Amino acid sequence: MSRLRAALGVLVFAAGVIAGVLAAQLVNPPPPPSPWASLASVEEPSASAAVASMIAHDDAQGLSRALDSQLLQKLAQAIQPLVSIDTVEFTGATETQGDILAGYVAGGTDQTGNGVIIGVVFRVRDGKVVGVN
Repeated sequence: MSRLRAALGVLVFAAGVIAGVLAAQLVNPPPPPSPWASLASVEEPSASAAVASMIAHDDAQGLSRALDSQLLQKLAQAIQPLVSIDTVEFTGATETQGDILAGYVAGGTDQTGNGVIIGVVFRVRDGKVVGVN
């Protein structure tokens, strides 16, 4: 008789758990769809790859030839607080409204010698870097 009670108790408990899970699924709505549409990936643009290479190799003259003064200022702001850059890696690119947005991660050190990693996005249009964020 006590085994029957124990089995019945376990059965009632399991039924309660199952009913609770089903009720929770019915009461809680699914998450809404993402408001940000996924954008298709594209290959790394050669213009941003060249700029990234110049940054990685500390080529100030090449950067001054490749970017106008306004873009150079934006680049300086984007890579702050880095004072020494060790690596620049391409993370991905996408195309939107005729522009290619190419993302990079730069790693190096700040003024105090601490390691820092920052992200930079180049906007490329018609094979030329036209924006930096």
